[in-house]
Amino acid sequence: MTGYQIGILAHLIGVILFFAGVAIAAVVVSAARSRENPSEIALILGLARHGAILLAAGGVILLLAGFYLSGKIDGYGQRWLEISILLFVVSLVLGYLGGRRSRSVREYAVGLAERGEGDTQTLRTMLESRAMAWLYWLSAITAVIVLVLMVWQPGS
Repeated sequence: MTGYQIGILAHLIGVILFFAGVAIAAVVVSAARSRENPSEIALILGLARHGAILLAAGGVILLLAGFYLSGKIDGYGQRWLEISILLFVVSLVLGYLGGRRSRSVREYAVGLAERGEGDTQTLRTMLESRAMAWLYWLSAITAVIVLVLMVWQPGS
């Protein structure tokens, strides 16, 4: 295997891990919304950490391999690559913000389940937050746009 082939393999592994993390986060939040019991909600939202770990690991591998590959093909300075990197960072930031909201919902659910602090209506309102849903959706859509740009590579 050449260095370029190893770079492509690492880049693809990063993409798979990244999108697996995105999928886990989406499934976890969706599953939590369908539950009523605060302890179940807390348990389900706790699984989001596994998705975040996959997403972060995939993101790091993806970026490192992507920078390596860009150097191999003289990709630096190409507009599609600059836009892709910018959108990737935007996707990470949006996902991070959504994850922080999800964590606060989990912590509230834990408090409600263990100590009876708070009320289930507030928990339901937090779970149904449009802001959290928008952050996750915008993060995922932005990541898909990056994927399209990476495959299409307009102008190259």
